[in-house]
Amino acid sequence: MERITPSIIEMNSKLITVLLVDDDEDDYFLTRAYFQDLVNWKFNITWCSTYKNALEHIRSNKYDLYLFDYLLGENTGIDLIEEACGMECEEPMILLTGKGDTKIAVEALRLGAADYLIKSELDSEKLERSIRYALERTSVLKALKHSERRYRRVFEESKDFLFISDLEGNILDFNTSACELTGYTMKELRGFNILDLIEEPDFRKQWDTIEQQTIHDFEVRLMARDNEKRYCLFSASVEVDDGNLYVQGRIYDMTARKQSERERLFSEKMAVTGRLVRMLAHEVRNPLTNVNLSAEQLEMELVDEDQKFYTQIIKRNCTRINDLITQLLQPSSSAEIELVESSVNKVLDDAITTAYDRVQLKRIQVVSQYNDADFVLPLNAVSLQMAFLNLITNAIEAMEEDKGVLQISSRSVGDTFQVLFADNGSGISEENIDKIFEPYFTGKNNGMGIGLATTMSIIHAHHGRIDVKSEIGVGTTFTISFSGK
Repeated sequence: MERITPSIIEMNSKLITVLLVDDDEDDYFLTRAYFQDLVNWKFNITWCSTYKNALEHIRSNKYDLYLFDYLLGENTGIDLIEEACGMECEEPMILLTGKGDTKIAVEALRLGAADYLIKSELDSEKLERSIRYALERTSVLKALKHSERRYRRVFEESKDFLFISDLEGNILDFNTSACELTGYTMKELRGFNILDLIEEPDFRKQWDTIEQQTIHDFEVRLMARDNEKRYCLFSASVEVDDGNLYVQGRIYDMTARKQSERERLFSEKMAVTGRLVRMLAHEVRNPLTNVNLSAEQLEMELVDEDQKFYTQIIKRNCTRINDLITQLLQPSSSAEIELVESSVNKVLDDAITTAYDRVQLKRIQVVSQYNDADFVLPLNAVSLQMAFLNLITNAIEAMEEDKGVLQISSRSVGDTFQVLFADNGSGISEENIDKIFEPYFTGKNNGMGIGLATTMSIIHAHHGRIDVKSEIGVGTTFTISFSGK
């Protein structure tokens, strides 16, 4: 005895609208009689005798079931199935024909027909079985398509890099966020192995054990286009589909979060350092003033010009120490400096002009290229010029005489305005690149480690951010970003 499922009960209680397309009226009446024999079903049958009218009915999208005769004048039921599928018709279609032809059946099913019936063998029982099968199959397919669309939407709209790969890591599918995160096009990314994108010594070991244990929030560095590194959390697991194993994974970009954490720690360090510097500055300046005054008095009493040479050294170094203290005491927040609407490009020009002597002495080539539209924002011209000048000076010191090229450019990226300082100098080692903005950290033999710390502090005071990319022996690029909002 056939088991009656809830879906069948539901189908039987519903009025099913049917479009019957057949150019032979006698065949139509015969087929309709078979429908009338199905007492447990409720049907509302519409007859259509021409191919053209059938297309109009299909386009109306108001039928639950379609029956197409194979021979329809110059066209066939196969043509009608193909056109219906082109209209994205999701309702079941059954093909009727006067003779059994396996090729026709295969073609109809391939194009999307739910079933195939031979008119000479048709009766009420076969019709009911075909209708039940077609409706059930279509119901399942609709549910699957709906589920697929829903999860595909979640897949595509996720801000994370979602991917599917084989067990070797070859990427099979991914969402659009993958392209945004890596900078590669869809075509380029499809040929990648996920292991080629991850720069982490222990990652290979983690991947090799993925069949035994899930990878969850493993911290990695993702290599994007142009060797840009993104700090990410990597999660992946092995899944099974029809007996085939595959890997589905997620890469969450936490570069901005790490940047915010670094900036917060930097601000805390600068606050502590600022209090210490103000205290030391007061203690140093008092004896420094006495030393300078004593040197001036001694110089007035000396007759020998050779001896005055030494007092002049003392005075120059007193001035230098005083200038360093002034630099250390520069305001470090927007609340402490006066911000006035001004041109960023104008400040940039002034910084380049100030550095002109150093550029000439080392015979460095400076190439400047500004965005067509100038950018105006609330800024303090003196402090921002100092920040730019620190970056220019560092670049000059990092480059070889006669060979150095410093490219200074500005550009708009969405609502953000960026200033870039790119040199072809010695570069910064990977172990030092996260430390260069820390107060008193320096890689120079005669450096004090306050230039870049001061620069970052000034940029933060202007509600901007500074990023750095560097490669040993190739050069360094500092990017300063100001929000246009």
